[in-house]
Amino acid sequence: MDASYREVLTLDNLLAHFPSDQHPEIRPNQREALEQIANQGSMTLEMPTGSGKTAVGYTVLKTLASAGMGPLFYIAPTKTQVDTTHSMHPELREVYGRHEYDCMYYSPEIYRADEIPCLSLLDCPHRVNINSGEIHTEGAAACSYYWPKYLAKQSQMVVCTTSFYLFSVLFAKEFDPPAGLVIDEAHQMAKVIRGSLSYEITDYHLKQAIKVLKDIGADEEARQLGKFLGTMLEILKSKPWVIPTLLEENELLLLIDDLQGIDGRKLRERLAEAIQEGLVDPKKERVMLKRLENITYDLYRYIRSFEFSLPGEGRNALNYVTYAASEKGRAEYKLVIKAYYVSPLVRKLMAPLTVAYSATIGDPEVFGYETGIKLPFASLPGTFPAKNTLVVMPKDTPNLSARERSRHEPAKVLRKIARACKWYADQGIRSVMVVVSNSERDRFLRLAAEEGLDVISYLNGSTPKEAMARFKSGQGKTLVGTVANYGEGVDLPDQMAPVIFFLRPGYPSPKDPESQFEERRFGGSVWRVRNWRVMIEALQVRGRNVRSENDRGATIFISQHFRKFLFTSLPVWLKESYRGDLTFEQAKEETLELLK
Repeated sequence: MDASYREVLTLDNLLAHFPSDQHPEIRPNQREALEQIANQGSMTLEMPTGSGKTAVGYTVLKTLASAGMGPLFYIAPTKTQVDTTHSMHPELREVYGRHEYDCMYYSPEIYRADEIPCLSLLDCPHRVNINSGEIHTEGAAACSYYWPKYLAKQSQMVVCTTSFYLFSVLFAKEFDPPAGLVIDEAHQMAKVIRGSLSYEITDYHLKQAIKVLKDIGADEEARQLGKFLGTMLEILKSKPWVIPTLLEENELLLLIDDLQGIDGRKLRERLAEAIQEGLVDPKKERVMLKRLENITYDLYRYIRSFEFSLPGEGRNALNYVTYAASEKGRAEYKLVIKAYYVSPLVRKLMAPLTVAYSATIGDPEVFGYETGIKLPFASLPGTFPAKNTLVVMPKDTPNLSARERSRHEPAKVLRKIARACKWYADQGIRSVMVVVSNSERDRFLRLAAEEGLDVISYLNGSTPKEAMARFKSGQGKTLVGTVANYGEGVDLPDQMAPVIFFLRPGYPSPKDPESQFEERRFGGSVWRVRNWRVMIEALQVRGRNVRSENDRGATIFISQHFRKFLFTSLPVWLKESYRGDLTFEQAKEETLELLK
């Protein structure tokens, strides 16, 4: 730790800035976390759900702010988590990515700011200079996206999404280099960055862009873009229909060659001129302009992404390119470019003082390899008694892996769980059923109906969020959803659903392009990372219903898949909650006894 930080981050200083208005009494593990930070500086901390991690992160930033350091950032994966952090600590100025703000230029039509060609609308009356706060047209309302960004630039402490931090702080450098950074839900870091750096190119939007380029007289640029489209279609039409497939090295080289022939700067200038001259109506051509803007402004990133999808000197490919094809709709063919190796990028976005934490870190070595966050590590105990929770791996449930299960096994075990949920419901106990796929969810819903179980799920256009809200309001006896929707980020405190069933681990399909890419890149060693991911997934599911010292709850893991890693993945303080010697029926009875 640098001397200037060491002078500021003393334990006495940290304790003096602890938010005692919200936490009148500091918890033992919060104090231990601050002691670790005072001794080590940058840290990775594993702190259980409900142990007050946010207060620790705020304390670090507030301590640095009191010494005049800044800017300081608290980042989290989702807007909901940013909102929660801001509501707890209003001193942190909140700001989000474009997709969270409505565009005022297109009023009364409602579009999110990331759906419109904002960078091309240079004379938008609402545009705000994020350095001065000046609005383009006097008397116009300030842009709902750029104004919060301007306010954030004036603030010493900011809370934002990880994606906003990546693009606005690291890439665009719209903020000064951060003096301090807190990373919440750090186990998601690689997943969030990969998602932020993945994008697609469709044949439909390329054709539309070529037409507009011809209309504004950019014939050479239209020809080059047409050449890229021709190469893309020639490659994709030779592939198996509908089945996503990785592109090969020679195919990527052809695409790179065509893209390099497009002058992005010249194309941007011609596009801006055409809008000013009235040759293009930005309202009528909104979608096409946005796609064309993506191509012109992100051209360098496109080329680099394709290049990183090739093996380099002394390294395997860092990204991968796949495709999708659809018989319906306007986009018949689509290239999908996905970032994969993001560890160096994560290391680059870290500040001189970085504290990363999560309730689920697991193996710190694999965590560091997957996320790029390689800092001194400490796992801290929970604040509630381990006797308040059960982690059950019944000894008589089947192995639901594709290789091990019988053809009728999934249906049999799903019916068994539906009956168990009904048994709990009859005794006033609500439950959650977590599955991996939508087909498993649909099958469980049919079986639950046959068993007379009152189930809540996202159906007929309702969203997972809406289904969760209905369940929290008291509707239904069992909530059902996939691990992608209900595996984490969901709070069910106060005995709202004290029993959780988790069907099986979410290992990827061998047909999935990312699986194929990982196997090419890592060979057999990829299973260490995949096992870490399903361990984290299991631990996150387990933490949904025990959120405080007063909560009691149980998680019943069904597939014998889990037995290989479940006990060893539990933090030391939670191992006494594990039961792997019970039958399914005994697990029900013991859970009932706990909840009484």
